[in-house]
Amino acid sequence: MTTPTRRSSRGEALSTIPTRPLGGATTGPGPWSSPRGSRKTSVAMGLLFGLLLLPLLVAGTVLAWQLVARQQQPSALLNEERLGERAEAIQPFDPNAGAIFPRYRVVAFYGIPGAPATGPAYQLNAQMLAHLQAQGAVYARLDPAHPVKLAIDLVASVPDRYPGPEQTYSHRLDPTTIGTYIRFCQQHNLLLFLDLSFGQAPVMQELRFFLPYLEHYSFVELAIDPEWMFPRHNGIPGVNLSNVRASDLNPVIETLAALPMQYHVPRKILVIHQYRGDGDGLKNPYDASMAEFADKRNLVYDPRVDVVIHVDSVGGYRGDQQDKIRQYTMWVQQDMQKYHNFRYGGFKLFYHIEARTLMTPAQVLALQPPPMVISYGN
Repeated sequence: MTTPTRRSSRGEALSTIPTRPLGGATTGPGPWSSPRGSRKTSVAMGLLFGLLLLPLLVAGTVLAWQLVARQQQPSALLNEERLGERAEAIQPFDPNAGAIFPRYRVVAFYGIPGAPATGPAYQLNAQMLAHLQAQGAVYARLDPAHPVKLAIDLVASVPDRYPGPEQTYSHRLDPTTIGTYIRFCQQHNLLLFLDLSFGQAPVMQELRFFLPYLEHYSFVELAIDPEWMFPRHNGIPGVNLSNVRASDLNPVIETLAALPMQYHVPRKILVIHQYRGDGDGLKNPYDASMAEFADKRNLVYDPRVDVVIHVDSVGGYRGDQQDKIRQYTMWVQQDMQKYHNFRYGGFKLFYHIEARTLMTPAQVLALQPPPMVISYGN
């Protein structure tokens, strides 16, 4: 008679059980021998050993499953972690998150530090802030669909009638002054437009100086005043009229377009002030006495930048409202429809110069399309 060996699920020998013929005598004395060789004794002994072996079999099976689970668990956890990391990695940054347009309207105070004639933002104090808040509240009440974001339009690259040490007919605000305006805007939840006039300074060289502010601060935006911009060194601010080309401005647009994805800041606003008409359709589009923009149609459109054409003409005389409305109609409404390279209009008013003819907020919002950037100078 052979002796079968029971094994666990891992293949380990659990016990060796001697057997004998049913009803027959054992071959010799032993612990399970019976002098009478009873069939009942054999059955009882089999049941006894079965009961003894059952816990061992169960324990062995459980142990085997635990070992298998332990071997698989780290791999499963690792796969879960990798899936989590992959999900984080593929989550793209959204430059629309936190962008000002099209949800908000901007109401801004303009100024050059220390120069009261330029605008209310020439100094920072509680009185100026209260005035700005009151002005913004009027627009918010008139158009609840567009909550107002308050802002300061700070002339950071200042035009000059003299060449200065760098022969650029402009100078930059010192970092301490810019820092003061940045901290003020942070404290009071304001946007800050760095307004560049350039003079004869190389456009991209001047922009690169201010880029760190645009890269680091989500609330810092950009404005350009082509009226004081002479990239071909063919004029002096305050003395001559300027004439700029799309090729002068397009590198600025494309540089701003790259910032959101590179530095994870919301989509930027670029305000381009317009004081005189377009050269498109003129016999000589480069005649500065006739046109400020030689080829406005060639301004690049990039949806990653919110370009605003901002009508910047000065009134203060009889009939000035009609002139400013006509300019906005031509330079914003009509050019927007003709060129499709900008989506928003802006409008500037002057508290003191236009004191007797100042347009009301209701009149401003009646312009079509309603301006999304409204600024006030003095």
